[in-house]
Amino acid sequence: FPSHDTKYNDACIALSPDGQELYTFHSDENNEGDIHKCILKGEIWSEPQPLNKNINTEAWEGSCSISADGRLLFFSSERADGYGKKDIYVSTKQPNGDWGPAKNLGAFINSEDDEDDPYISTDGTMLFFSSNGHKSIGGFDVMFSLYKDAKWQDAQNMGFPLNTTDADNNSNTNYHTPLS
Repeated sequence: FPSHDTKYNDACIALSPDGQELYTFHSDENNEGDIHKCILKGEIWSEPQPLNKNINTEAWEGSCSISADGRLLFFSSERADGYGKKDIYVSTKQPNGDWGPAKNLGAFINSEDDEDDPYISTDGTMLFFSSNGHKSIGGFDVMFSLYKDAKWQDAQNMGFPLNTTDADNNSNTNYHTPLS
């Protein structure tokens, strides 16, 4: 994979459950950020290819998680139809292998602030994510929501000691700004 590095912001963000697809983030001076996919061919990763327009838009898209069965892609985006800044969306894999239209997960998950870094549990019943909205105790906190009765429940803060008054998201890296 190092041969794919550029002078811009590139990061590995997710691996498919079967280990055959590597999802990456890429931004540059013309693109705030999109999600790409590399496919493992033997022992070599393919060149990163951007996901389709159901996922990548003119807005920033920068983190994702794939369900254990490989059918659902949860991702964060700053597209205009959101509840706040960054929102979490889901897309279903179509029979042809492309990702279908993105659906915002709604106000139980998304707030007026940022929701990012989604991670779906193996059994698909818990979504973990970072948020500086909802009931954050300081900066980004780790939140979760349960999928119950065919809908996502109100986001809950994981609480202290996991969350502190500092930013407690998955990293302090700012994937929003291209490197110079």
